[in-house]
Amino acid sequence: MSESEPIDPASLAGHNPFDFAQMADPYPFYAAARRATAAFFNAPLNSWFITRPEDIQAIYRDPARYSSRYIMSAHKELPAEVVAVFAGRAPWLPTLLTTDPPDHTRMRSLLVKGFAPQSIAAREPAIRRLADELIDGFVADGHADVARQFAFPFTAMVIGDMLGMPRGDIDRLKAWSGDWLRLIWCVEPLERLVESARGLLAFQRYFAGVIAERRARPGDDLLSVLIQARLDDGDRLSEEELVAVPMQLIVGGHETTMFAMSNALALLMTRPADLAAVRADPGLLPRFIEEVLRYETPLLFNQRQTTAEVTIGDVTIPADSSLQLLLAAANRDDTQFAEPDRFDPGRAHADRHFSFGRGIHFCLGAALARLELRVGIERLLARLPDLRLDGPLERARVILFFGYDRLPLAWGPAPG
Repeated sequence: MSESEPIDPASLAGHNPFDFAQMADPYPFYAAARRATAAFFNAPLNSWFITRPEDIQAIYRDPARYSSRYIMSAHKELPAEVVAVFAGRAPWLPTLLTTDPPDHTRMRSLLVKGFAPQSIAAREPAIRRLADELIDGFVADGHADVARQFAFPFTAMVIGDMLGMPRGDIDRLKAWSGDWLRLIWCVEPLERLVESARGLLAFQRYFAGVIAERRARPGDDLLSVLIQARLDDGDRLSEEELVAVPMQLIVGGHETTMFAMSNALALLMTRPADLAAVRADPGLLPRFIEEVLRYETPLLFNQRQTTAEVTIGDVTIPADSSLQLLLAAANRDDTQFAEPDRFDPGRAHADRHFSFGRGIHFCLGAALARLELRVGIERLLARLPDLRLDGPLERARVILFFGYDRLPLAWGPAPG
């Protein structure tokens, strides 16, 4: 579908976000949908898609009518066999993402203690050392799949180190986070969903054990800080909330930053002038990163649920309806950004993108993600001369996120 090709609004309902061939480049569809209507019902997700930035902004500012409660829970009724795995336990624990005021206000006030700007800035030397340790593991080879050998472990270990997790546990924590996402979409075969339910339960039990251990022997890690955090009135995070915090950080903070890293590196490899400019002046990286986050949004859409009947544009949406806010569509809206389909690393105000959300749910880890992206790219460019593509890129076959699963690069003198 081209940008100029009109779209029949009736055809929007059948758009399939589970079709990975179609989702390898969803932007032409998003642009056509945005021109056609402010909102449309999507059958595969059983949700209303919201296409325009002004409406997404208004929804973010109105948590009373647009609840976040069901963001990380299943989009359809879980099969009885899956429910049985939990044996009466709640599959979905309360996270910062899935609460509304006043609970959200209380949780954010406690969690912000672990994400203060000075605390994040103080992590830069450790993050830089981690990047170099990972590069040391493959620099002599002259080639690597940088998505799998750098972007994935780097972003996972940054979060893991903050939480005080053993690095040997990173792979299984990542697998369990995938189980949680799999249950949210609930489209895979029953056997796989049952297996994922066991994984999600193991995810919860793992952190329940870690929290019990840290309570007995606190350290200087983020979990220990949160266990001890108190508001002025003595309020603190509940046991369920404490378990959910690291789970959310692994699912949300790691996945989005990992895919943003792969998008940034792929754009650099296919844009020699930008690569040369950033190599010559790493100070250009922050603006380059903001344009990457706008242009190739790592989190394609975000969810809300209506608490009352609402009207968006000329579309009436019933109460208790699931909404998918198309962040990627909003980030390429020409009322917000001039020539939005052109990648411009010097773009003014690129940081006005929606990739970190807006309003009370603005991403608590935005400063950490920006730091990871800047430091990771800086070290790769500094350590790997003549960096270039070494094979075909491969988009990740995951729902909701947008990035690369395979990013083969080579460095050093080219053969021949």
